[in-house]
Amino acid sequence: MKTMFVVFALLFAFTVHAQDNQKQDSLDELFELMNLGAMANAMYDQMDAMYANAEEELEMSSEEMAIIEKYRKQTTNILKTEMSWQAMKGDLRQIYLQNFTENEIADMLIFYKSPTGQTVLRTMPVVMQESMQIGQAIAQKAMPKLQEVSARKAEELQELRDSRTK
Repeated sequence: MKTMFVVFALLFAFTVHAQDNQKQDSLDELFELMNLGAMANAMYDQMDAMYANAEEELEMSSEEMAIIEKYRKQTTNILKTEMSWQAMKGDLRQIYLQNFTENEIADMLIFYKSPTGQTVLRTMPVVMQESMQIGQAIAQKAMPKLQEVSARKAEELQELRDSRTK
């Protein structure tokens, strides 16, 4: 009886392990098909370009701009290294494994291999960039109001602190 239980447990463990490997292989194929590594790099390049454009709008001397650019490049390099695709891939794999079934991953593979899926993959970086630009424009419009609220909050807090010391 013990032997049969051990055999059953080993068989079950092997089956689960094989299914996990197949699911991980499917995820690797999905990630490669989605070109996530290149997308991560493109995202950092886009962020760098956006920061560079924002810096150009600031009124600074050429010496100040040189310092700003030097540190922006260092920051981008740190992000590309510390938050690289290779650094994120394992954690992202775990998120997909926890949230998608094997069938759902297979369906995603089918979709992204289709002409529509390929169009989505090619177009999504542009859609994301344009969406970020819209978000930035909206945030810039809201900034004066946010700054006003922040200034009033700071004044009110200072008044409260001043009244406590009297």
